[in-house]
Formats: sequence, C-alpha cells, structure tokens
Amino acid sequence: MGKKKNLKNLFSNIQIRKMKIYLRIQKILYSWLIYYFVFICILMSVGSVILGSFDDFSTYHKQLNSVTYFTSFVFFIEYILRLYSAPAKYEDVKKSKARVKYIFSFYGLVDFVAMLPFILTYLYWNTNHIHLIILPYIFIVFKLIRYSRSFQLIGHVLKSIKTELFVAYTACGILICFSAILIYYAEREAQPEVFRNIGDGFWWATVTFTTVGYGDIYPITMIGRIMGGIISMIGIAMIAVPTGIISSAFISVMQEKREKEKENKH
Repeated sequence: MGKKKNLKNLFSNIQIRKMKIYLRIQKILYSWLIYYFVFICILMSVGSVILGSFDDFSTYHKQLNSVTYFTSFVFFIEYILRLYSAPAKYEDVKKSKARVKYIFSFYGLVDFVAMLPFILTYLYWNTNHIHLIILPYIFIVFKLIRYSRSFQLIGHVLKSIKTELFVAYTACGILICFSAILIYYAEREAQPEVFRNIGDGFWWATVTFTTVGYGDIYPITMIGRIMGGIISMIGIAMIAVPTGIISSAFISVMQEKREKEKENKH
C-alpha cells in the first residue's frame, strides 16, 4: 500500500510539474516581447511575398526567400511550443485531446500553414514547384487576428451577430438564385453566347445585386432590363441590411467596452 501511494504521489507530482511547464510556455508565448517579435515576423513575411511579385525586385528573390524561410522557422518553433503546451489552454480535456483540439482549431490550422515553407523548402528546393510553397503562405495574414486587438474586436462583433447575418445573407442568396434563373430564360434566346447557362445568370445576378456592374454581361431585352433595374434597387436595400446589423453591433460592443473601462477606473 505504501509503495502504491508513493507511486501515485510521484505520478501526480510529475503531472503538476508538466502543467507548470505548459503554463510557463503559454505565459511566454503571450508575453509582450514574443507578441511584438511574432507580429514583426508576420509583417516581414507578408511584405516579402508582396515584394516577390514585383519584377523590380526580381534580383532580390534570394533575399526575400531567406526572409520567408527565417519567418517560417520562427512560426515552426511557435507551432511546436503551442502544440506542446496545448494542455494548459484546454484544461478540461486530456493532453492528447487538447493537442488534437489545437491542431484542428482555426489558429492551429493557420499556425500549421505558416510554418509549411520551413519544411517544404527541403523537399522542393531544386524543383520547379518551389514557387508553389508560397501560395498557401497567404493564409498567414490570418495570424494577424491573434496579434491584433482590432481584428479580435471585429471577430467578437461578427460572432455576436452570426445568426442575424446568416438570415440576411440567406435571403440575399435566395434572391440572387431566383434572379439568375429568371434572367437566363429571359435572355438566352437574345444572347445565347452570353447567357450560355444559369451559371452566367448567377454571375450577372451577383454583379447586379451588389450594384458593382462590371459591364461584361448585361441584358438587352426589355424584360431583362426591367429585371436588372428591379434587382439593382432590391440589391441596394438588401446589402444595407447586413451593413446595418454589423454597424449597430459594433457600436454596442464599443459602448460596452467604454462602460467597462469607466467601471475599472472607478
């Protein structure tokens, strides 16, 4: 009995020490020094991808690739540390489940994509596919959400009104679908080369509904033009609905934030 108790105590002590390590890593990852360092690395990586698309910077491709490689190495270390210390973030589940939960979370997937160039560079360095490594790297922009309070505020606002937005955009989708079918049957005989299928009708309905009006596809029949005018007017009203929902939610969140700040001061 004494040996069993000692083993249990030893096991519990090891678990406590591990949890302390996890918490310490999480604390370091969320410290202001790491916060600004990773934030600068994100800006550097995004900037290198943007500059790499300009012909004027073609002579600096090696330097830009080096920046991408360095930042992806930083993100690789960050990903490993976040994966290892995930049990401290998800304390309500087991360690293995906590790590799986992080891997398939939004930030986990973004962190994984961010460190891919560090791994894939070794596999495709001497091949023609080296430039494809940068393509998934554009998702690194989403890492800014974690390190930007403005993005976090916007995400909080959108999350609070997700049901209302779903209803509004569902109504918009139904109207676009209805308009696409009608315009196809109204214009297919007059413009068979333009409105070849309902898919072309969807493109016209989307452009008209959002009042963008690229001019690459438009109705020429009387019925089609009347429909275009009606859909444009409806589109102005319907697009204003989600805009109003987001604006009111944003104002209410900002007011709540200011009230909390006043309460904390008092």
